[in-house]
Amino acid sequence: MCLLTKVEDTINKYKLLNNGDRVLIGVSGGPDSLALLHVLKSLKDKYDLYLHIAHLDHMIRGKESAEDARFVEKIAREWEIPITTKAYDVKSYQQEEGLSPEDAARQVRYEFFFELTEKFNINKIAVGHHANDQAETVVMKFLRGAGLKGLGGIYPRQGKVIRPFIDLTREEIENYCFSHQLNPRIDKSNFEDIYLRNKVRLDLIPSLEKDYNNNLIATLNRTADLLREEENFLTRYTTKKLEEITLSKVDDKLILDKEELLDLDLAIQRRIIRESYNFLQKDYKDLYYNHVELVLELIKNSETGSQLDLPQDISVRLNYNEIIFAVKAENDIDYFNYKLSIGVKKLHKLGLQINSKVCDKNYSWQETLSNPSIACFDLDKIGKEFYLRQRKDGDRFYPLGMKGSKKLKDFLIDNKISLDKRDQIPIFTTLEGDIFWVGGLRVDNRFKITNETEKILMIETQILKEEL
Repeated sequence: MCLLTKVEDTINKYKLLNNGDRVLIGVSGGPDSLALLHVLKSLKDKYDLYLHIAHLDHMIRGKESAEDARFVEKIAREWEIPITTKAYDVKSYQQEEGLSPEDAARQVRYEFFFELTEKFNINKIAVGHHANDQAETVVMKFLRGAGLKGLGGIYPRQGKVIRPFIDLTREEIENYCFSHQLNPRIDKSNFEDIYLRNKVRLDLIPSLEKDYNNNLIATLNRTADLLREEENFLTRYTTKKLEEITLSKVDDKLILDKEELLDLDLAIQRRIIRESYNFLQKDYKDLYYNHVELVLELIKNSETGSQLDLPQDISVRLNYNEIIFAVKAENDIDYFNYKLSIGVKKLHKLGLQINSKVCDKNYSWQETLSNPSIACFDLDKIGKEFYLRQRKDGDRFYPLGMKGSKKLKDFLIDNKISLDKRDQIPIFTTLEGDIFWVGGLRVDNRFKITNETEKILMIETQILKEEL
């Protein structure tokens, strides 16, 4: 079977191309990308494709990198294919971000590709990964430790990215270049055993082929295919189960039913934790195994209110039977303490408006009892000035309807106020510091209205409506 036919089989098997696609081709100038460009040029009319070359100079190999760029530009002119090139100091980026050379190059490269998809209305990005790359990736994932997703290796299609050469071997591609008189650039750094991938390619795989399995590349590719199929099934199953146990879902928060999660198999629990995390974080950086295990430990053995911080500014905490995954708010409320007097006060930072007034003892204050945003007190026990503040460690008050005092923290826990809401509750105190109202929840017994009350202080909290 000729290479072109084999590539078309791959295209059809994985549905990589449709008629009229606009395809960006990442071309380094090496054998894989040059052959890919030549093949897609051959298929251009058959699929009515728009082709556009993208070349990134990584500025790592000095003069050779610049020569690669000139070579690709020359090919683009001769084959009459539009091209966009860019030079980027990948080594500096690697050092700034603390990445491996391979990861840094990949991130910069794909960021460049996706910029061009927006600029030129591109819907496919073709790259030259092949069966040998797949085998190397599977071995590397195994050595580093990975689950099904990692051991499934390189996907033939991921979003806009397509890999038409994924079923071809390196030898087939090099033979194609030779037979079509293509003279690709050779990156000498590929033959230096200083990176893990190079060591796997140059040393480990040849040794395994020689001593254990002379058909290793095909075996590893077949294994990766099977694992991807199983991963795809489990991903669909996990998504279904996640939907079933989700209590609430918004852009920055996901709340799960704890009991229902723990009823699932451990393998699905781990997957749901990962998927919940991935729903919130935007950089598509997967959660490490140790983080998943810490979340499981939190869910199984911690008390309500317990919290664990994860990478990407995401936290997970327990609130009774709720597991709350949330993005840490950039505008978390700082400690607040306002001195207020009778009248209207707008607290823009809190998003609240406080209305207070003095009423005579005949005021029908009982009618306000059903409204948690309004409370009435004995004015003489408080005065016409008071504080509104955030809760503090050690706060105690005398909840109306209970005997004696109670720690504010215990009161909030008993009333099932989640940890993230506790610091937002307005605490009203006298000038002497005694709590007389836990806003929206409970009046203090010492400041309630009695038969001896002469004047009534009424306080109302309202959500502040910003003026246009």
